Amino acid sequence: MQAPASNTAPLVNGSTIVTRRVSWLCALVSLWLATWAVSHPYKGVFHDARLYTLQALAHLQPKSLSHDVFLRSGSQDHFTVFSPVYAAVIRLVGVDHAAALLTFFLQIAFFCAAATLARQVSCFRMAALGLSLLIAIPGYYGADAIFACVEPFVTPRMAAEALVLCGLAAALDGRSKLSVVLVSAASALHPVMAAAGIAALLCLHLAIPRPRLAALLCGTAVILLVALAMAGMRGSLGSFDPVWLGLVEARSPYLFLRNWSLEDWGRLTVPVATLLVGTMALQSPRDHAPGKGRARTLALMSLLTVTGGLLLTLVACDWLQLVLFTQLQPWRWQWLATAVSALLLPLIGSTCWKQGVAGKTTAALLGAAWIFASGTLALATAAGAVLATLVVRRLRPTEARWVLRGACGALLIALVMRIASNLLFTDTYSADPRIPLWIRQVSSVVHDGTVPFAIAIAILALASQPRGVRGVALLALLTTTACVALTPDTWALWSQQQFSPALQARFAPWRALIPPGKDVFWSELALQTWVLLDRPSYLSVIQTSGVLFSRDAALEMQRRAIALGSVVPARQFLDLSGGGAGFGPPREQLERACATGEFDFLISGTRLSWNPMATLPKQVWRSSGGLALYRCSDRPGA
Repeated sequence: MQAPASNTAPLVNGSTIVTRRVSWLCALVSLWLATWAVSHPYKGVFHDARLYTLQALAHLQPKSLSHDVFLRSGSQDHFTVFSPVYAAVIRLVGVDHAAALLTFFLQIAFFCAAATLARQVSCFRMAALGLSLLIAIPGYYGADAIFACVEPFVTPRMAAEALVLCGLAAALDGRSKLSVVLVSAASALHPVMAAAGIAALLCLHLAIPRPRLAALLCGTAVILLVALAMAGMRGSLGSFDPVWLGLVEARSPYLFLRNWSLEDWGRLTVPVATLLVGTMALQSPRDHAPGKGRARTLALMSLLTVTGGLLLTLVACDWLQLVLFTQLQPWRWQWLATAVSALLLPLIGSTCWKQGVAGKTTAALLGAAWIFASGTLALATAAGAVLATLVVRRLRPTEARWVLRGACGALLIALVMRIASNLLFTDTYSADPRIPLWIRQVSSVVHDGTVPFAIAIAILALASQPRGVRGVALLALLTTTACVALTPDTWALWSQQQFSPALQARFAPWRALIPPGKDVFWSELALQTWVLLDRPSYLSVIQTSGVLFSRDAALEMQRRAIALGSVVPARQFLDLSGGGAGFGPPREQLERACATGEFDFLISGTRLSWNPMATLPKQVWRSSGGLALYRCSDRPGA
């Protein structure tokens, strides 16, 4: 009777193991998909995607769109191979589908690269938790939350980030040549984002093993930068002249650290404090414990990279006002710290928690800082986490326990404030109205990452328990159900068509009436001008973001904004908070704009005092009065 029992037991156990693995894998993947759908809903051709779309379209219509004020005097398009690739995809499937496809694949590439890096430095459990957190959080960095690691629109930034993360994984694995190739490829796509990878590799191979030599080289570099600024040179290798600098600072104040708010510094402090705690809590690279030596190295090189970027910005941009370094924007190396700190947070937190009262205090304060995310409270709790690592272990046991209670209280306050804020749906009404209301409501609950991270912890905790199969299966069912419920609206967002072939066909007669290369003024609808008409836009706020990359373009945009002073103040175009000309200015303003003689063609839903060249009914265009194309030379008295 013993033999059959011994033969069947392994089969039952093996079946249970397989069921458990399938359950937690299904639960994790469906959690990631549901979190991605809610936290990063696609926004179409939006934000900087408009400029990258212009650059791609200019490769398809060079005789017309290359004359756009954003491109004709020089732009960042000269430093990327992304535009021809994007143009080729547009030629195949159109603007809307090309933007969605590239955004989707670049987001997936970023998360796969992050998973590769996380797995290189930690066990599967910690890597899965880190990836869960990275997928959930918005990943904002820099001032005003303008930029994020994961962007819901098409840019080459995510492609460069993915290549950099893979390059760092290769470097930590000892494959130096592969890491150089990957970071070089990132530089060809987006030099600004790839610069963080270059700096990180320099930290790995120079600053960490030879700190004195690195310090000497940094000191020499500062001396050279000061000498370059004192030489009085202008242009890309010198300093800004006062006029150009004024335009750049008004349009993009976030380029200079002196303009950052306390909210911005709080957002920065959280990943920096996490990495700093990681360098102290994780084991030394000389320790051969699996993963943790590499994890500490990754934390240290990321910390040095973001610190170096901030110091370089302070010296070269804020103080010396050097053009090239301001265009390079070394403060944006923070994206690496944001991504890496999220990936390492579970490993750092769990390691700290095992290190007695001091470690528990640090872990609790770090958790509070991540929940606060930005502002004064985030800054204070993040700084407290670093201080706790250094000081609490030196206190008496009773004193240390009181500090731990205080840290747990801060964590509890952070949770209560976050829950209260989420229940108010603070992001519901400020989010893109094209996103379904219920997704915006769910997003306002999970956007900080706390809920998805807690679910991921529950999945992995149950998966390690012999009797946790049912719990994991239940979570798998719930997360899969969430994915199914999100699928229709998510598909609708990703398949949206703002510029359908039918709409583009309706504008074909208009394109025939406007000679190639002629500027068109379509109030704050530059993207529509480029996509529907294949013509340059006279002026809009999105175009004035290019004042940083060309002095000639900056001065021309300033001249155009001043020329339109009879319509709106010039600062409406040249100031970050200006807002542009707006939609549908009064007829008198538009007619005065035409009378300036600055542009030949004007498009508006407002009816002017002379007959339009062409019209579209309101059934075709969303404005209540339809849309009309006017030639300024046809106005009475012209």
